[in-house]
Amino acid sequence: MKLDALIAGADCQVSGSADVEVTGICYDSRRAAPGNVFFALARDAQQNQHNIDEALRRGARAVVVRQWSGASRPAATLLQCEQPRRLMALMAGRFFDWPSRRLELIGVTGTSGKTTSTYLLASIFQAAGEIPGVIGTLGIRIGERHIPTELTTPESVDFESALAQMVRAGVRRVAAEISSIGLSEGRADELDFRACLFTNLGRDHLDYHHSVEDYFAAKLRLFTDLLAASRKADPVAVAMADDPFGKRVLQAVAGRRISFGIKPEADVYPLGYELGLQGIRATVQAAGRIIELQSALLGEFNLLNILGAVAVSVALGIDEGAVVEGVRRCPGAPGRLQVVARPRGALVMVDYAHKPDALAAVLQTLRRLNPKRLICVFGCGGDRDRGKRPIMGDIAARLADLPVLTSDNPRTEDPLRIIADVEAGLLGAGLKRGHGYLVEPDRRAAIGLALSMAQAGDMIVIAGKGHEDYQIIGRQKFHFDDREVVRDFLREQQEDAGA
Repeated sequence: MKLDALIAGADCQVSGSADVEVTGICYDSRRAAPGNVFFALARDAQQNQHNIDEALRRGARAVVVRQWSGASRPAATLLQCEQPRRLMALMAGRFFDWPSRRLELIGVTGTSGKTTSTYLLASIFQAAGEIPGVIGTLGIRIGERHIPTELTTPESVDFESALAQMVRAGVRRVAAEISSIGLSEGRADELDFRACLFTNLGRDHLDYHHSVEDYFAAKLRLFTDLLAASRKADPVAVAMADDPFGKRVLQAVAGRRISFGIKPEADVYPLGYELGLQGIRATVQAAGRIIELQSALLGEFNLLNILGAVAVSVALGIDEGAVVEGVRRCPGAPGRLQVVARPRGALVMVDYAHKPDALAAVLQTLRRLNPKRLICVFGCGGDRDRGKRPIMGDIAARLADLPVLTSDNPRTEDPLRIIADVEAGLLGAGLKRGHGYLVEPDRRAAIGLALSMAQAGDMIVIAGKGHEDYQIIGRQKFHFDDREVVRDFLREQQEDAGA
């Protein structure tokens, strides 16, 4: 496409010719190719200039910046605009010919449950005979094909590219996680949503948003701005009525809306349900229909994820049989309360819970299953919201029989400093180190310590990393998978016992 067609109507200043052919859009200078438009998004001015120089060496035809600070214009067309990511979203939509208009795109936002909700929806779509599309924390799925990503909500050019691939693959419906940061940066601004789902809201990303209200305001944009502007016929908002922020979403939406929750005031709610070690059974009232559901997922918070997926499916007019079968088939998302092993009659699980509400939900869920002891291995990430650390310690102290405090992804912080911050919450709850809780900074050793204490009837949950197969120490990533560590430790135990 021609550059002038891609930027038509955009608020940007152009230096040089806009009558040039564009072969692609990129924001990573290492992937720039001849004829590309390069978006310079680095916050550091020196790094930004380095990236621009590299993109130009690789043949970039145009460069987009917030403000050009060089002595002379680069040897390419220069575009200056206040919000480059929003311009990138517009250009990406045009370049890929608006694929979201040819799909039913379901945006899923909230603090917890986004990934599981998208997997439930994908399973329902598949049960309906469709090729499912998923975009989120675990990457991009096009049917059985998987494309790794680094962001929960990809940059707009990657998002639009994925949707275009899905259109070509015959995908009809896509479930996509839409994060608060992605919304704040405008990555989803040019997408047309058929439905949007709000799961809940708790404390998260306060290092970015600064307050819970700012965090909520970012998520609310999905409903009040993006869904409201959708070109789709009859766009629908789905939100959890049991959550106070979910109620605010429903109140803020002008168009069609459907609520879900445990309480009977919602449009979709359970008439009755059973939660056990084998999963969930529920009789659900769904906008006038009675649906009998079974799922292998565990706990009330997963029942809420199921109710949200059912509410979306009812709103989209998906056949009831596909809803029932899709829920039954769905094994859940990797790393979300995933059962890894059952040593000596104990149950060992990993979960991605790395924020207060998620950790509380996981521990409350397992507590209701009446374990002999509930052992929780957990920590907090470095270079992130420090305020949540003592809160996490307090939650573990109140809800676990034995918290085992360890490292998560310390990043550039001292792991012992992070542990001390979390430990303040454990101490504040009245526990004492060595008696009420244990501390082992080495995550591998902490997992081994918890497993060595496992007895019949115990539940051990290793929280914080879930599906992640790495640990970030300093600025380096090292291979580390909680699930592998569990299996390795248990195998070594068996070998030692047989020796």
